[in-house]
Amino acid sequence: MNYPLAPEPTLRAALRVLHVAAYTTRNWTLKEEISREQINDLWEAIHVIPSLIEHWRDNEECQRELRRYLQEYDERWDDLKLEVRFDDALNHPDL
Repeated sequence: MNYPLAPEPTLRAALRVLHVAAYTTRNWTLKEEISREQINDLWEAIHVIPSLIEHWRDNEECQRELRRYLQEYDERWDDLKLEVRFDDALNHPDL
C-alpha cells in the first residue's frame, strides 16, 4: 500500500526538527561535556521522522506518534525543546 507524504506544513516542521538535531549534534561533537547518552536519546527521538513523513497515514495518528518521540526527548533533556520547535515551524512557516 502506498501512503502519501505528510502534509506540507507538517513536512516543513519535521524537517526543521531534523535540521536542528543535525547541526546540534555536529556542534556537540566539538565538546567533551555532552554525553553519548544524550546524543543517542536525541537520535532515538528523531530517527522515525523520515519514515513517518514518507508513510503518512491519518494526520492525527501520525502527529501523535511523532510528538510522542519528541516529548520523550524533551522530558529527559531540557535543552532543545523539540516539540516546541516542531509547533513553531508548524504554526509559523515563515520562521
